[in-house]
Amino acid sequence: MTSAETEILSNARSFVQRVVAPGAATADEREEFPIDVFRAVGRFGVFGAGFPSDYNGLALGFAVYAGLIREIAQACASTAMSAVAHATLAALPIFLGGSERLKRRLLPALIGGDAIGAFAMTEAGSGSDIAATATTATEAGDHYLLNGAKVFITNANVADVAVVVAKTSPAAGILGLSLFAVEKGMPGFQATGRRERKLGMRASDTGELTFTDVRVPKDNLIGRRNGGFAILQQTLPAARLDMAAIAIGISERARDLCVDHAVGRRQFGKPIGRFQLVQRMLADMETSIDAATLLLAHGLELRDRGLPLAKVASEAKLFASEMAVEITRNAIQIHGAAGYSRDLPLERLYRDAKLTEIGDGTSEIQRLIIADEMIKARSPRIPGR
Repeated sequence: MTSAETEILSNARSFVQRVVAPGAATADEREEFPIDVFRAVGRFGVFGAGFPSDYNGLALGFAVYAGLIREIAQACASTAMSAVAHATLAALPIFLGGSERLKRRLLPALIGGDAIGAFAMTEAGSGSDIAATATTATEAGDHYLLNGAKVFITNANVADVAVVVAKTSPAAGILGLSLFAVEKGMPGFQATGRRERKLGMRASDTGELTFTDVRVPKDNLIGRRNGGFAILQQTLPAARLDMAAIAIGISERARDLCVDHAVGRRQFGKPIGRFQLVQRMLADMETSIDAATLLLAHGLELRDRGLPLAKVASEAKLFASEMAVEITRNAIQIHGAAGYSRDLPLERLYRDAKLTEIGDGTSEIQRLIIADEMIKARSPRIPGR
């Protein structure tokens, strides 16, 4: 990372402590999406870090973007989660596959935080099994008619633009998927108003979207018809790297609180950091965070170079998310009763960490992806195929 990039992250740390951190606990307690904070994050440049200047981006690269997400997650994982859903899962597909006209119309506002994006893939009957998508888009003249419903959608109730996964050729399975940019105000497109009451990430809005004969202009098709899966293959691994960054940020905050507590808390005449059982937990935290950081860095390097990253992204997400749950659990243990109290952020970090094992593909799905990539790499190639 260059000195300029290091300085950006240093400035980001100050910004996060000044703007994001102060209201994080209150937003979690009230289960309110902190829209003013979200827009401030956009103005700071977080959403545009990985996008070119043509669309209001900063062209700083994916490593800087992931570093910014990591910094935000230390203070408020909910805001980091909303940011990833917005910039990676919504803006990125538009950038990858949208027409030039669509990109110039939607991306500057999304990247600047003036508009909010959502990614609508999950349905009541399909999560990781995207071939089971029931939402359909039927071609009709100069537009598509979109019908269906999506659930557990981050930013659903605040979104101005939703990137929607729909079937355009239902009989073709995953090869019949297409992506559409559906905009607020299009007749038939609405959020139901339901807000999921969640264990963690409570300040990240999660809701439902419905589509009833929504007339979506053909220019809002992202990529080619039936070409949605190819864009998802680029978007989802990128989001998994960002989820790893969130998990690492959560873990770093928990570790820092533990080190401070181990130095300041005395029992039996000495700091608890001198007890070997506590030292073991601290050492495991540090080693795991360093290992997760290296996995993430490897994935970000592959992404910057345009190389396949499905396996590494799943490895990074799997390891970092399971690490975050373990570290936050042990952090509460180290703090004892104080850690269990809501006066400290540890119980929030613990609740937030759990979602990193579920969102953007569960740990079980990540293991399937990793194993599948291993098998494909060793399978003999059939001549002519």
